[in-house]
Amino acid sequence: MLQFGTPIILAGLGGVMCENAGVVNIALEGIMRMGGFFAVLGAYISSTKIDPILGGKDPLAGNPWVGILFAIGIGILVGLLHAYISVSLRGNQIVSGVAINVFALGGMTFFLERYFNTTGHSPSVASFMNKPLLPHLAKLPIVGELFEAMNIFVFLALILPFVIHFYLYYTPWGLRHRSVGEHPKAADTLGINVYLVRYLAVIASGILAALAGASMSIGQLDLFDNHMPAGLGFIALAAMIFGKWTPIGTFFAALFFTLATVVQIYIQTSAPQLLNIIPRGFFLALPYILTLLVLAGFVGRATPPAADGIPYEKGEKL
Repeated sequence: MLQFGTPIILAGLGGVMCENAGVVNIALEGIMRMGGFFAVLGAYISSTKIDPILGGKDPLAGNPWVGILFAIGIGILVGLLHAYISVSLRGNQIVSGVAINVFALGGMTFFLERYFNTTGHSPSVASFMNKPLLPHLAKLPIVGELFEAMNIFVFLALILPFVIHFYLYYTPWGLRHRSVGEHPKAADTLGINVYLVRYLAVIASGILAALAGASMSIGQLDLFDNHMPAGLGFIALAAMIFGKWTPIGTFFAALFFTLATVVQIYIQTSAPQLLNIIPRGFFLALPYILTLLVLAGFVGRATPPAADGIPYEKGEKL
């Protein structure tokens, strides 16, 4: 189940990093889409233009680690853009996020056609699919299956919630990070650079969201599909809210939402007779229905960081 939940976990953690510093990032969906595409493009380019043996003709001979670097790069660039609009220009953070999502929707379709001559999906490239991070442990009896599905993305999704929790709640840097999201003016008077903290938080959010997209295209699959990420960025936002803007809470909330996807797959593969009673579309929509139901009953009781979504200008009165 963790493998299916990896994109939601990583993107949700991106939201946690961003919003705990006081910047709303609803562009997670768009950044995931861009990260997924550029991860495939990076793996493809590493084969067609760098591979010295095959002369750059076999897309499966590339290096998926280059894809990760491409995803991180686009995450940094988009994070910088969102930070510049939201922090430096003090623009509307929701509008900025929507604009990024819209650009990702059309832009990646354009690049897909430009580089791969299709609007459907890219060719298969080198990926981490079916490549466990710890292959020797994957051969162990009983517990081997747990490690068999653990590629680099699943590993990150498993450890980062606890790493980020330690950072936010047990380090001086994490205290500064959260203080900027709760009371930026007070943080400023204590000598904390509010703008720098927010910039770094948004960039970190961009990296995590881009890795979430890459976990779909070169982690779960070996190609980019034009339907990616199919709303998982918005489910990640819901997981962040359901998890009360905490890393570990977001982790378990993401697993809860992932359960609907696992049930959907199980029914389609192991209990297809149910499809004669309940329309297939209901099971496809199940994760999103669950998200709406949870948020409808929970979002009013969730309390975000006090300065979340509020632009800060140096010299403002308390």
